Amino acid sequence: VFFVTTISAVSLLGEETADSQQHAPVRWMAFHSYLRSLDTVRQFGDLGVDTVTCFPANTLSSVGVPYSPYPPIWLAPNLYDFACLDKQFEDLLQANPRARIICEIDLNTPVWWPRWLGAAHDRDDSFTKLGKVAANSKWRQDTRAYLQTVLKHLEENYSRYIIAYVLVGGMTLEWQDMARGEESASRRAAWRKWMIDKGLPDPIDIPPASVRDHVSHGIFRDPVGDAIGVNYWRFNADLIAETILFYAQASQEVIKHRVPLGVYYGYWLEHGRGRLLYEGHLGFERVLLSPDVDFFLAPGSYVDRQVGGASGFMTCLASIRHHGKGFVHEVDHRTHTAKSVTLLGLPVPGHQLGFPDEEATIAGLRREFALALIQGTAMWWFDMFGHWYEGDQVLNAIQQMGALWHRIAHQPCESVAEVAVFVDSESLLYLDGMAPSYNDFLINQRISLSKMGAPFDVYTFSDLPTVDLSRYKMVLFPNLFVVDAERRKLLTERVCRSGRTVVWVYGPGIISDGRYDPARVEELTGVPFGTNDLTARSMGDWQSVFSPRPNVPAKTLREIAQQAGVHLYCEEGQVLYVNSRFLAFHTATPGRYTIRLPKRCSKIEELFSDKILAENADRFVVECDKPTTILCQLHGL
Repeated sequence: VFFVTTISAVSLLGEETADSQQHAPVRWMAFHSYLRSLDTVRQFGDLGVDTVTCFPANTLSSVGVPYSPYPPIWLAPNLYDFACLDKQFEDLLQANPRARIICEIDLNTPVWWPRWLGAAHDRDDSFTKLGKVAANSKWRQDTRAYLQTVLKHLEENYSRYIIAYVLVGGMTLEWQDMARGEESASRRAAWRKWMIDKGLPDPIDIPPASVRDHVSHGIFRDPVGDAIGVNYWRFNADLIAETILFYAQASQEVIKHRVPLGVYYGYWLEHGRGRLLYEGHLGFERVLLSPDVDFFLAPGSYVDRQVGGASGFMTCLASIRHHGKGFVHEVDHRTHTAKSVTLLGLPVPGHQLGFPDEEATIAGLRREFALALIQGTAMWWFDMFGHWYEGDQVLNAIQQMGALWHRIAHQPCESVAEVAVFVDSESLLYLDGMAPSYNDFLINQRISLSKMGAPFDVYTFSDLPTVDLSRYKMVLFPNLFVVDAERRKLLTERVCRSGRTVVWVYGPGIISDGRYDPARVEELTGVPFGTNDLTARSMGDWQSVFSPRPNVPAKTLREIAQQAGVHLYCEEGQVLYVNSRFLAFHTATPGRYTIRLPKRCSKIEELFSDKILAENADRFVVECDKPTTILCQLHGL
């Protein structure tokens, strides 16, 4: 046990470090677990998975059990148990001497911190109420001291093994603020300063829930009448993003960009009604642009993850790639053996959508592997609380995928998507966070896109000025409600041209130049707001398609894409991933499926079976009698 002196806090805004550099996007296949079964670490090493995580945690999980079987490290103010930390590394390296370690650093408040010496008047639990403590200078000072002290110890003793760090905090370690905007003294002071710094009137206090959640026009806030709510939720997103960057900068002062640094963040395509507006992830773009953050992480989507589903990403992955950052696809899908796990006497959450048997588990895990491989991400197998990966056939499948990953994951590939999707964070500030239709704008729309028979890329709207659009024949704006003069110019010059088909949803441009004005929808789309049916308009050298309802169905998207000249690889409702070199197909339904390629291939090789499916062909047939995932290498496409 070591005593250390407190390190003073730095400015809330921070500055780019002089020695900042950008790492190449991470591309690991790794093993991750909270349980820390050393036998399983050893077993995965024998399967060829030598990259492992280490999580020296101080907090309880969201299901009430400790994240780590090891004791906490942070015991009291400036009191740390490094012997406990060393033990975790020693155990990992004993289980697998070849281990390459990704170390997660727990920045949540230890149990004792909110209670320390009766100082709870402005202290809170960052796990459940991150927003109430995020601006607390004492929390930042204490936690920064802990972070830097732990990093110094790790860098001095284990740098030859550590290949990356991940900063975790908030609910479920994913920087989720569950406080729903609630007041604290530090949050109120930060809110007032934020407003004054922007030249806006001093709000004096945090607006009550009835004001900050008020909407004046159906599901939309008014830019004038509801301005205080818009600003407050913008502040909330800025606060969480800035908190992440505060600790990222503090980390880089120690590790000096030696290895990549990552965070779980930016769940725009997953956090829906009652979540996305409130939990702080709308600050994703600010973190994305930071030189101090090298990669992002997220579990595979919890929506449509059952066998036969399309799975997918919680984030705007194309924007992450666009900025040269990395991404880790976390495979925590409940397998048929994970269903046996109980926590505090209850089944592990999410087991209802788990894979029902061994065949489904293998098909589902292969689907997640293929998704990561084709989309150019890293991945890790998450043995969350043990028993996720059991049985010879499952382990053999993981060993085969590991061998394939080492052989082909680093081959250069490019997106072949001809459909682009741009998601707008600014517009989400004006949308009622509790609207019954909220999930249809992004979450359900992503699922429909996944079933239209063609690949698609998802960007943030803020990347529109710099994305190369020449490949995209169809562009979808699922939530572009705010369009000012600058945005109209951008859309005219970059998107609405060159024979492209542009798809608008519900109320595009309804908030224009600081006013709520439904008439502006027709100016942008050529179709009046309030039109009941999906309507197409020829706009000269481009085609405008207006959907009055969110979540354009897969069948309709397919028809629009086909008219736009987008190549369709498979039938509606089927799950397919593809890039310039590889193609994967997944189904839970027995049948005979035809896959059509945009041009002839010299050879189509299925990698799980090591069979040649076709030669000198632009299509091939897949026959399935059980849940199946195939992965093909397209030679000479």
